[in-house]
Amino acid sequence: MTSSPLSRLVVVSLLLGFALPSSSQEEKPAPAAQPPAAKDGQNDPTLEQYYVANGAYNRKLYSVAIQQYQAFLNAHPDHAKADLARRGLALSHYASKQYKEAIEPLSALLGKEKLDPAISRERLVMMHGQCLLITGEKDKAKALYAAEIANLKTPAYLHAALASVSDVSFSAGQWGEVVTWTGKLLGAQPSKAQAARGYYQQGYAHYQLKDPEKAIGALSQIEALEADPVWITRGLYLAGECYNQLKKSQEAMQAFQKALPGLKGKDAIECHYRLGLTRFVLKQYEESATDLAAYLEAAADGPHAAEAQLYLARTHLERGSFETAGTQLKALAEGTSKVTARANLWHARVYTRPEPKDYTTAATILATATETYAESPIINDLRFDYANVLMAKPEPDWQNALASLALLSAAESFGQQAEVLNQTAVCQQKLKQYGESLASNNKFLAAHAEHRLAGEARFMKAENLFLLGKLEEASKGYAEFLSAHADHPNKVAAGFRQAQIHHAAGRWAECLKAATAIAANKPEGPLYGQLPFMIGDSLFRQKNWKESIAPLSEFLATRVAKTDEGRTVKAEPNVDTALIQLAVCHDRSGNKEAALDHLDTVVNHYPGQSGQLPLALAEQGRLAYESGNLELARAALERFRTMDKPENELFAKSATRQRPRVNYYLGWIEAVAGKHAAAAANFNAVVQTQADHPLAADAALQHGIALFNAGTFDKSTAQFQSVLQQYEKHPKLARVVYHLGLSLSRQKEFAHAAKQFQRINEEFSKSDFADHALYEWAWCERGTKRQKKAIDLYNLLLENHPESSLAPKVQSELAELNVDSGAQDQVIASLSATLEKVKKEPLREELRYQLASAYFKKADHTTAAGQFGKLLEDYPQSRFLASMHFQAGESQLQLKQIEKAQTHFAAAAKIQGSPQSLVESITMRLAETQALTGQHSEAAASYQAFLEKFPQSRWTRNARFGFAFSTENAGDPTTALAEYAKILDEPKTDLWTVRSRFQTGSCNAKLEKYDQAVISFVKVEISYPQYPRWQAEAVLEIGRILLSQNKPEQARERFQEVVSRFEKEEAAATARKPLTPANANGSN
Repeated sequence: MTSSPLSRLVVVSLLLGFALPSSSQEEKPAPAAQPPAAKDGQNDPTLEQYYVANGAYNRKLYSVAIQQYQAFLNAHPDHAKADLARRGLALSHYASKQYKEAIEPLSALLGKEKLDPAISRERLVMMHGQCLLITGEKDKAKALYAAEIANLKTPAYLHAALASVSDVSFSAGQWGEVVTWTGKLLGAQPSKAQAARGYYQQGYAHYQLKDPEKAIGALSQIEALEADPVWITRGLYLAGECYNQLKKSQEAMQAFQKALPGLKGKDAIECHYRLGLTRFVLKQYEESATDLAAYLEAAADGPHAAEAQLYLARTHLERGSFETAGTQLKALAEGTSKVTARANLWHARVYTRPEPKDYTTAATILATATETYAESPIINDLRFDYANVLMAKPEPDWQNALASLALLSAAESFGQQAEVLNQTAVCQQKLKQYGESLASNNKFLAAHAEHRLAGEARFMKAENLFLLGKLEEASKGYAEFLSAHADHPNKVAAGFRQAQIHHAAGRWAECLKAATAIAANKPEGPLYGQLPFMIGDSLFRQKNWKESIAPLSEFLATRVAKTDEGRTVKAEPNVDTALIQLAVCHDRSGNKEAALDHLDTVVNHYPGQSGQLPLALAEQGRLAYESGNLELARAALERFRTMDKPENELFAKSATRQRPRVNYYLGWIEAVAGKHAAAAANFNAVVQTQADHPLAADAALQHGIALFNAGTFDKSTAQFQSVLQQYEKHPKLARVVYHLGLSLSRQKEFAHAAKQFQRINEEFSKSDFADHALYEWAWCERGTKRQKKAIDLYNLLLENHPESSLAPKVQSELAELNVDSGAQDQVIASLSATLEKVKKEPLREELRYQLASAYFKKADHTTAAGQFGKLLEDYPQSRFLASMHFQAGESQLQLKQIEKAQTHFAAAAKIQGSPQSLVESITMRLAETQALTGQHSEAAASYQAFLEKFPQSRWTRNARFGFAFSTENAGDPTTALAEYAKILDEPKTDLWTVRSRFQTGSCNAKLEKYDQAVISFVKVEISYPQYPRWQAEAVLEIGRILLSQNKPEQARERFQEVVSRFEKEEAAATARKPLTPANANGSN
């Protein structure tokens, strides 16, 4: 806000505040008619002119008096009356307003050291000073008064002299002396009028001396004097301007308001103008507009008209009347007044206030203005605003903004150099001139460490370090920023950057902690777009699979869209990585279907070619294989091979790590398809590609198994021997040794095979197939006709593995070698003899019970069944009732009387209070017989009851299999699959593992999921060589599936495989039937 000098109300020349006495009051020179005293010489002719002059003066005949006084003095300059005559001459000239002529006699008198006692020196001084003032010799008057002031004793003369000196100093603009002399005047207790004038002059002098505080101190004294209102008005007006200088706008407004009623004409108009500007500063825009409008109405062409129009337009801007403000400012901006440059500045600002802001138009206005008014006093303001709107445009022009700021930085007098430097750093950063921006930040902080923008500068400094890749320095910068500016708007962004730095450094726990805290604030904006990914990735890196799913899904929610038309993917940073990670997390959490869905997005819907495609295809192949979707698995893995070419640089770049996995799972797919040679080639490729790959050792083992399953026992033998040499610490060393033994055995190299099985017994006796190794070893011994050694091995198997699934078979085979049942006969004979002697109960009951049990143990189930039946009739309340029913049922079961057996088990199950061990056996047998009699739903219920009641039973796996098997046979293969999966998920391998794997294939076959069925059967055939029966059955089922799919040749190959590999198993006989010529022809 600008204003013109206060000139109209300033008193530039003030007359003396006293008057010399009039002629009637004047001491007369001498009475004209009075004769002179004797001593004067009454008859002295020289005094005649003197007396005539006195008489003329007394009669106001001043011209006569002047002539006579002058004549007397010319004739008698040294006469005793000469000084009185000079006084009379001075008075006559003064009375005649001949002030210049009066000065000479007055000067002559005052130049004398001694005057006639009748003459008042004070009066001469005052008259002389007055004449000097009147004739314009103010400096001489001031010097006279200053020299004589100490000799003035009369208050009126003293006050008049001090006022005159003050007046002369005031007129000459000698403001320091005005302050001094008015101070002396006011200290001499002048009249109210003189005091009012003195205070005003003193206040004005302080105003001119740039000391508005003291000016206000003086001016504020006037109103209380109750002097002439003009002085009060002048004082208030000037005080208002002083308050404005002190930025005390409220006090200034009050002063102007008080002064306004006392002002007239141009003074009142001027006051309206100043009051309008003051009210503008106070944001009283309505009142300001009223005052400014009043000024313009009275002085449309006045000296302040342009300024008033500018501020009037600005009142409209501040009140939100943007259209009116824009119209008025545009008119001023197109003019040629002194406010034109400023009008352009404010015209541009009209477009930066309302919503939506139009920075583009503002930039256009300022671009012209900065060129047109390059020499304007406000050019720096124009350039500053120009730079800011260029930065704020929808498409910022950082380069031109930086150029404008550079011009400002050279203008040292511009008051916003701190802001200029800060904005320069912003532009440099946006232009990716990070080093230059960092230098600007450092310069800013060195010069303006406490500035309001210091927080922004510290944040920007850390940002520049971050963008320059100096992450640890950046981390310290962000920490310093957060420490110094805990409540800064960028505190969340700084925390996010620290999380990014932790992420880049692989500090997953620290990143997760920081990123989670940021996410809790729910920040918005593109900067935080990667936040969910960082959280998910940090959890992923720490193998928190389930916890990773939510943040990774959140990250992808806005980047992957699924519609009826398909999927759309935004190929933004980390999108493909997040899809892969999410697939892995779902896989690790057991949701393979979801995992495959995310991999499909990368493989088939990602724009262009993702750098993650090799991994995605490899994972898709693996998961599809594990899910039983062999078609998809093969398609994914073969697509990998098709794309893995040197010319496809992007793919080949990350394909290297995946090639072993692709070969490995292609090997399994070929194995499932029964293409053992192709499987062997793929497994071999894993080892050949990367022998130290995590899958290489198992691939080498599977290579050997594939050769074994292909019937090339010599090659499988060589392969297993190679594995033992290459992988001395193979994780499945026992299995390698076991399969080597099998390969040798199938070549009838029994002695060498026996050594491998012996090694299993000695080094791996705790392995899942240790019992099978003993069994195969026994057969090797039988193959070399060492029957005794075979018997010992059978016995060792039964001793060490009493629960082995091979136990019945071993016992049977052992019986062939050594039959001995004499112990049971002795017991029976003894009990029978005793019973003939005992007649009393309950001893007889107990003896009969033991005898029946002996027949049961002897396996004389017919006798045992009869005796237990008679016992149940004779002792319906026996304490052995439950056991009787159980053993009766067991005997009937062995006699294949399943329904009778079930009746006994059902009765036993209803008896309360039986030992839990017995209840456990009863419940299991009841379920089994229900299953055997086709009561599958009832069997499933019994198995389920068993599992609920005996969760820790040694038969839990039996019961779980039974429950699944019954459920399957009850017509619910889907539910059965889930139950078989529970058995397969356990780390144990036994008969139930094999059966569950086999029945999984059976269920899938019933569900017509033939690929998945084949996978399960192949796994049985490949993974459980210790169970040749089920291997044979599995291959047989594969043949049947192929036959049902109208693939007779492939089916025939499987049936032939059963016959050739498993000639000892029952399945071989079944497999021979479709191989007979009649059946073969019939199949065609």
